[in-house]
Amino acid sequence: MNLKDTKPGIIKTCQVCNSKNVYQVLDLGYSGLCDSLLNKNQLKKKEKNYPLKLMRCKKCQLLQLNYVVDNQKVFHKQYPYKSGITKTLKDLLQSTGKYCVKNFTFTKKPLAIDIGSNDGTLLEGFKKLNFQVLGVEPTNISKIANKKGIKTLQKFFEKDAINHIKANYKKADVISGTNIFAHVNKLDTFMKGVRSLINPKTGIFVTESHYAVNIVDQMQFDSIYHEHLRFFLLKPLILLLKSYGFKVIDASKIPNYAGSIRIAATLNQKIKTKTSVNKILKEERRKGFYKNEKYKNFSKKVKKVKKNLIDLLWHLKQKKKKIVGVGCPGRSITLLSYCNITDKIIDYIAEQKTSLKLNMYTPTTHIKIIDEKNMMRKQPDYALVLSWHYGKAVMKNLKKKGYKGKFILPLPYPKIVK
Repeated sequence: MNLKDTKPGIIKTCQVCNSKNVYQVLDLGYSGLCDSLLNKNQLKKKEKNYPLKLMRCKKCQLLQLNYVVDNQKVFHKQYPYKSGITKTLKDLLQSTGKYCVKNFTFTKKPLAIDIGSNDGTLLEGFKKLNFQVLGVEPTNISKIANKKGIKTLQKFFEKDAINHIKANYKKADVISGTNIFAHVNKLDTFMKGVRSLINPKTGIFVTESHYAVNIVDQMQFDSIYHEHLRFFLLKPLILLLKSYGFKVIDASKIPNYAGSIRIAATLNQKIKTKTSVNKILKEERRKGFYKNEKYKNFSKKVKKVKKNLIDLLWHLKQKKKKIVGVGCPGRSITLLSYCNITDKIIDYIAEQKTSLKLNMYTPTTHIKIIDEKNMMRKQPDYALVLSWHYGKAVMKNLKKKGYKGKFILPLPYPKIVK
């Protein structure tokens, strides 16, 4: 299998196995980039929206987008997402280091490299376990990591960064990528870089990807956006890694991002594969994830959820109820644009005071993002929980802060929670 780096534009073949046997599962319309928020002046200008279609490869079972946006536009320098903004996610990310230490043996003074390291939250966990750490992050969020003492290169993980690491660091004991496998358009360059930097005997490549099983079974269609080019089952992950000489030796399902799959792979073919790998493969087959029917049903359910959510929101608006959004994760942009939820339905989106998204507007739907203290002061009737995948924690936190209204959870099916 000879993979190539994907260029911006329409993709006509599978991103993992190159098969032409790819068909459309779901059309989510057109949307702006989820982390390219707009300022007030930009609202007056023509906005660029991109097609958002979910495809499936019948050969290797990969779910994927059919359109690539240039990663310089997607992961621009002013990228506003911080992985350490909530304690819940911070704890989940830092569990990666604990997992590695518990399951594998490393050299003295081990080195951990995190690709797409954001604000260094994951590497803080490795640092607590006495690893040397190095992050690779192209956006200005890297500056936050460096201020925290997490050495971070502000570069894309491409030839320049790879050559710099080769020249200045020893072989890595752990290379991690948290949800990064879904993001990379230059997949061939990425995999060759990982292979060249990792210790061939003891090195472990750990990647955590939003699991296609959770996306389909739990109606997480909002997680389909332009940053995420691929949505992995275990089967295509194994195929992809094998083509670069890696052997998947462990797999586990973890709660990150409302359901992810963590895999560990090595170049050392002598290390035995754990039973967890075969167990998950059998489960995928048993649940029908290698058959067309699963995805036909998913598409039907998504359309039904869209209709039910819109009907619920407009019913409340006709009763003169005030509705606001709560939280503005990347996935919310897909939900808002696909369901055509604009400022005619929700007055604004409330975010934490530490968010980099405050006083900006959502792409496509143009809803203003403001400090949640305004929500506490005005007490709207309903709060649409856009971070619904952390729904219980979000609702508990807002009640603790003084919110007295009701909540609307949009997915996996719309419902009102008191």
